[in-house]
Amino acid sequence: MSSSRDVRRILALVRLGLFGCVPLVIVAVLFGGRLLDVIVIAPFLALMALVMMAAGRLQHESAEDEYAALHDPVTELPNRILFHDRVAQAIALADRRGTTVAVLLLDLDRFKEVNDTLGHHHGDLLLHRVGRQLRGALRESDTAARLGGDEFGILLAEVSGPDGARAAAAKVRDAIAERIVLEGIGLEVEASVGIALYPHHAGEAESLMQHADVAMYAAKSAHTGVEVYSTEHYQYSVDRLELIADLRGAIRDGQLVLHFQPKANLSTGRVVGVEALVRWEHPRRGVLYPDEFLPSAEGTGLMKPLTQHVLECALAQCRAWHDLGMDLTVAVNLSTRNLLDLDLPDRIACLLEASGVSPAKLELEITESMIMTDPPRAKAVIARLRGLGVGLAIDDFGTGYSSLQWLTELPVTSLKVDKSFVLGMEESVRNSVIVRSTVQLGQNLGLNVVAEGVESQDAWDKLSALGCDEAQGYYLSRPCSPEALTRWMLESAHGRR
Repeated sequence: MSSSRDVRRILALVRLGLFGCVPLVIVAVLFGGRLLDVIVIAPFLALMALVMMAAGRLQHESAEDEYAALHDPVTELPNRILFHDRVAQAIALADRRGTTVAVLLLDLDRFKEVNDTLGHHHGDLLLHRVGRQLRGALRESDTAARLGGDEFGILLAEVSGPDGARAAAAKVRDAIAERIVLEGIGLEVEASVGIALYPHHAGEAESLMQHADVAMYAAKSAHTGVEVYSTEHYQYSVDRLELIADLRGAIRDGQLVLHFQPKANLSTGRVVGVEALVRWEHPRRGVLYPDEFLPSAEGTGLMKPLTQHVLECALAQCRAWHDLGMDLTVAVNLSTRNLLDLDLPDRIACLLEASGVSPAKLELEITESMIMTDPPRAKAVIARLRGLGVGLAIDDFGTGYSSLQWLTELPVTSLKVDKSFVLGMEESVRNSVIVRSTVQLGQNLGLNVVAEGVESQDAWDKLSALGCDEAQGYYLSRPCSPEALTRWMLESAHGRR
């Protein structure tokens, strides 16, 4: 509170006090008091009135300041300070009673996309609505708080145990999963929830909240929705934080390298393209594969520079092969965050121009589940990418949950049959039917169909008989370094022209 504000407040109270003594003088005269005596005591009456009004005003403003210091202005929920205090009080009470306390940490999925797409105004409206729905889903004795950003905390002051906490978490997720309409815009909201219990997982408030946070990240990474804390989660969290910290330097220092797996035309047997697969040559942990570090990167701001690095390396290698007379396409996998990045087409256009690679020689692989995360936005990005002239492939086709309607509406150029179906063709008639149907679907839509997981001559022959266009798998070659793949293509019948 500034000194000028204090001066203005005191002057206002003095004026109120002086004006307030006038009625007292009039009353005193009317009831027989001598005017002189009344005038003498008037200043004291004014001072008393001033003190009383000042005390009332200060008490009111103090209460307002205290409320503002302990509550979030957007949602009007308790903030992190008040939540921590209530968790500590609940633990102290539970310790005396021998009961169980649960802390739930909740993080909204893809909230950043709402802010980026619709603006912070709609983001705040969404947070306010979520806060209101959280309060409605909890008991009177429970506490919901906004801890910062899109993270909320829930205190269950007394709960039966892990099952009771899970039931409460499910109720909360159902409450906020209801379709929300903000100023005419419909939004679907999902959340990941981590649970930690006292005295099972921690003995004081800070550790309990930390462990709930660890469980929440485990739920987000595993896409399970809800996770109860375990020591395995903690080790995963520590490893994840270390990997994220190392990954920033790895991108900068060139520790991320590309291996390439060839794709061959089933009719001619010749290699027509390659898929770029990133590897991390970690100085302490050795070679790390994508599933060991990409999920961690996906939840941070690292996917953009990581994808930029992969695209630069892939296009540079494509250009090098072109200069050697090898006319190959190169495929790069995109993540969900990439696909929803409205700036991605412009960055790819710049990379293509800088590398001198024809857009037709770059193929971007996406999955059905990525598209369904935000279909309108994904569709807009895909259309702009296709407008550049690059190819677009639906990877792992058949394993997602999208409608075939999207396949007819999106300007994709290829379908990749998931390897789980190709590998199972020999043992399962159902898998064979799925592969045959996918090949026919692709042909009818005018798409190039690529079969992944081809590991035998028999699988190659069956796919060729079905009319599949291309094959990729260990039967041709495992992913390998650019140098090794170049030698293989020069020496192998699949690589010679």
